[in-house]
Amino acid sequence: MAKINETERQTQNHVIQLFRNQLDYKYYGDLSGQINTNIMTDKLTTWLMSPKGGCHSKSVAIKAVDELVRTSGNLQQGLYKANMEVYSLLKYGAKIAENQGESKKTVHFIDWEHSHNNEFGIAEEVTIRENSTRRPDLVVYINGIAVALIELKKSTVSVAEGIRQNISNQNEHFNPSFFTTMQFVMAGNPSEGLRYGTVKTEEKYYLEWKNDVVNTEAQPLDDVSLDVLEKCSALPDKLDWQLFSMFQGHRLIVWAALQAAFMPQKPVYSEFIVW
Repeated sequence: MAKINETERQTQNHVIQLFRNQLDYKYYGDLSGQINTNIMTDKLTTWLMSPKGGCHSKSVAIKAVDELVRTSGNLQQGLYKANMEVYSLLKYGAKIAENQGESKKTVHFIDWEHSHNNEFGIAEEVTIRENSTRRPDLVVYINGIAVALIELKKSTVSVAEGIRQNISNQNEHFNPSFFTTMQFVMAGNPSEGLRYGTVKTEEKYYLEWKNDVVNTEAQPLDDVSLDVLEKCSALPDKLDWQLFSMFQGHRLIVWAALQAAFMPQKPVYSEFIVW
């Protein structure tokens, strides 16, 4: 497996610092030394048992996580179908009974209404092994669930190369199971910025992020959008402000909730108009 070169290492370090310092994401570390799955079961179980995750009992939390893991690992009908089944669980929750014969309660893996209750994290060099071994540059998590993957390139290497790498990794001969929880698949570099799609998005349908900057009485921007624009104005380059715009906590939650309706080929139009 090729080692990351120094220029790309600098870009990756810079992006990680953006997530940690500007977006306040937790850093889950360099995961190159272990084989990873797309669900960090310990982190998700702990969150579900916490006040922010619903204060579920350990038994209920473990059963709910087990159901999500089983669903994400079921590729019998292909990656697209598995991704949609996982999305349904993430969006609507799992029905879990504490004990046999008792009524079931809904366990939500993500707090869609209160973004601040979720734990946002990022890891780098995430080694995955299924039919082959690959190592995505960056993986973004909500409550321990991998929801976005970012391949970074240096300025002199086209973003298209990262897009093709993402598409290749989803192939049944490589690592499709890691993508069953993914809501975003991305590639970027400092000169071209960020391109994004969903699972199974063809290269020609990857989009570039654009912030909505129109703020009129007839079409006012909300407070979140205004705050994002203000913070983006202080960021040094296109890749920075595009990443900040997409991964600000509230936006990521709303954005993830919208994505499923537009899969697989065409992701949601790349401007936020109204929240």
